[in-house]
Amino acid sequence: RGRPADRDMHPDDETRINQFAEAVRGYEILPDGSIGRGDGRVPEATVENNLGILRRFARWLRAANRDSMASRFLNDPDSLAVDIADYWASGEDDQNRLNSALSHFRRLGPEGQELQAVGAGPRLMGRRIHDPYPDDARVIDSLAKEELSKFGPVSISQKNASNQRKFSDWLKREGRGSIVSRLTGTDQQQRSLQEDFRKFTEAEGKVVVSLDRLRQYLGAESQLKQHNPYPDDALMIDGLANEELSKLGPDSTSKRKVVQNMAINQRRFSDWLQKNGRGSISSRLTGSDEQQRSLKDDFREFTTNVEVKISVGFDRLRQYLGAESQLKQHDPYPDDTRMIDGFANEELSKLGPDSTSKRKGVLNLASNQRRFSNWLRKNGRGSISSRLTGSDEQQRSLKDDFREFTTNVEVKINVSLDRLRQYLGAESQLKQHHPYPDDALMIDALANEELSKLGSASTSKRRVVWRLASNQRKFSDWLQTRGRESIASRLNGSDQ
Repeated sequence: RGRPADRDMHPDDETRINQFAEAVRGYEILPDGSIGRGDGRVPEATVENNLGILRRFARWLRAANRDSMASRFLNDPDSLAVDIADYWASGEDDQNRLNSALSHFRRLGPEGQELQAVGAGPRLMGRRIHDPYPDDARVIDSLAKEELSKFGPVSISQKNASNQRKFSDWLKREGRGSIVSRLTGTDQQQRSLQEDFRKFTEAEGKVVVSLDRLRQYLGAESQLKQHNPYPDDALMIDGLANEELSKLGPDSTSKRKVVQNMAINQRRFSDWLQKNGRGSISSRLTGSDEQQRSLKDDFREFTTNVEVKISVGFDRLRQYLGAESQLKQHDPYPDDTRMIDGFANEELSKLGPDSTSKRKGVLNLASNQRRFSNWLRKNGRGSISSRLTGSDEQQRSLKDDFREFTTNVEVKINVSLDRLRQYLGAESQLKQHHPYPDDALMIDALANEELSKLGSASTSKRRVVWRLASNQRKFSDWLQTRGRESIASRLNGSDQ
């Protein structure tokens, strides 16, 4: 500990390992693509991992009074093999990684200047190397370098480049045309490329290759704008997308992709509306109830004609236009509103700025809760909060109402009554306690008396009452399970 990484090796092993590190880090392809792929760079973590394995073995050799690796690679491989076996037997290479590191190390030429036996097909170090068409390789690598210079080593960009090479490699093996030869060609060529990509994903599984990004790099117009939406929709969609993108940093590649995908879905839907003689999105998005219903009906019809589940983010567009989110367009009971908003704000305060999907989950849940309370109010049923922590009969009636409510909605809906119950300070029904009957009567009577003194806006004080009642039930449950007498039977009894 505290010693330099290359200390305690044979000097020739130290020299050779350092030469190997320099050769791997400086490995590049020739202009004709005859060596390796891309810029040839091996991830630094992979380089360091292999160097660490080699150095540990080199130190072990010297500590065990064995000859160096470098002196025996070419002229005495048998004795080196014996030492490798002894190294394994000693438990120093518990994950059997030495063989792989040595196979890379042996590629260093006798003069220590370059790596040998490394072509377009073989792996240099790390993951499998694909062999794309030369014209595809040049475009893919150029795009990857451009993104590297703009954004740094972003994993999604590197993954895209790898997938693009994989697709081109598949096209080459299957005797199909290259990506570049068809990417910006005729409609027929582009359709054939899409058909080949479909077959490729059937054979290889779900793979993202970002053909549109390659198309834009070649100077062609992005297919994100090849749909023909209504002019008013186009202005709205582009405005929202630009606003969302302006909030993201250069490293937010995956988030930028989400924004762009949403924009293409919105254009695609508006294009479908225009072709079918329906009104635009923006003309109905914040209109009357009838207009908004007709828009939803059109979207439902539209989705029956697409192959995959699609989202167009109506609520985000609505907010962009300055209208109130439909998350709050329901009209719940006032006491439920305070409870639902308090719970949602508490949950959102726990999330970081990057927790987009979790924030959406909280907001969707709040919307469902408002929707249920709105249904209760319209149907003359009691509010959620008035029954959520009440008597057994009240809680049962709330569950019955929720069951009836769910039969009137088209999709499965969740309102998390138990989470609301815990927010109010009552005990989760997942862990319901069973106090003595006389204790239960006393505890419920006290809680109801305290609650009757509080207004509907006193949410925090109501939570205190419910938490105290929950603790009292929990104690009575404990007494009963251990054969002790109830609280009520002893609370005003003798000193003993």
